[in-house]
Amino acid sequence: MISHLSEMIERLLYGDDGYYTKHVRIGKRGDFFTAPHASPMFGYTVGRFLDSQGVRTVLEVGGGEGYLALDILRSTPLRVISYERSPKLREVQRKILGDYEREGRWRLVDTLERADAYLLNEVLDAFPSNRYVFEGGRWWEIVQQEDGFGRIPSDGPSHYRGPVREGFIYDEGVGTEEFLREILRMTDRLLIFDYGYDEEEFPLLAPRGTLHGYKEHRVLHGLEALKPKADITHFVNFTHIRRVAEEEGFTVRIYMDQTNFLLKYGMLDVFESLSDEEKEQLAPGMKTLMLLFRNHRVMYLQRSSSSKKSSQKDSDESVDGG
Repeated sequence: MISHLSEMIERLLYGDDGYYTKHVRIGKRGDFFTAPHASPMFGYTVGRFLDSQGVRTVLEVGGGEGYLALDILRSTPLRVISYERSPKLREVQRKILGDYEREGRWRLVDTLERADAYLLNEVLDAFPSNRYVFEGGRWWEIVQQEDGFGRIPSDGPSHYRGPVREGFIYDEGVGTEEFLREILRMTDRLLIFDYGYDEEEFPLLAPRGTLHGYKEHRVLHGLEALKPKADITHFVNFTHIRRVAEEEGFTVRIYMDQTNFLLKYGMLDVFESLSDEEKEQLAPGMKTLMLLFRNHRVMYLQRSSSSKKSSQKDSDESVDGG
């Protein structure tokens, strides 16, 4: 029996005994940590940026334990909606953000809904992926077989349009395009933080693929990552995100590495506004933010004016017709 790697990864991550279902551990004592775990300065800066863009309600997808939402709520007047698939992480969010839920500034939802802005921090990399290798002048797909892993002839990845060379391996997220289109139709702004490359960079910077896993802060590379109780991930193709967004009537307003984004949009100003005691406490985490997330990039998408008018007209006609 042959199956796509994405089916295997879906079970390992989101099945009944999957990593995100029962075993996820985030933080220094867990398997990995994200920018919000490194320092609240990340959330303070993100919140400040969204507030400056006129956002009043932001929907965060895959908010983990809720620390990014917590820091946004602490530092801005924004309202936050959280959508999280993991039952284990949903419980943690309710404990951490319960006070804001009672104030009416935070709520946990089961389905995606309309919001001023959507926020994705290390979400797209967590989609299950398939693996392709270019050899002998053609593409092959790496698949799971009864006796291990093998390969079958393939038309190649459906989203990748970049250069290829002999032996090049590409890992492509499954379902990311459909997901992006769904959320772009529910908002006028989307802010993405994730590790990834532009399309033409993959053969140069990741010729052997980007599939990897995290277990107790140890990195597992390639097919070795496909183990139970490990976080399995891959690098995001930002060129593909741009294509999808532009087809949906969005324009890329910001695209840069995460460190430059934090510096440009006020992290140091926020830091200077703190007390001496707070500065002393937060300085080490800021250093981690600056040094540890070098492969992380930021893309801020905004619906173009003409597309916004068209969307509003369709919405009005829908209401009138009801």
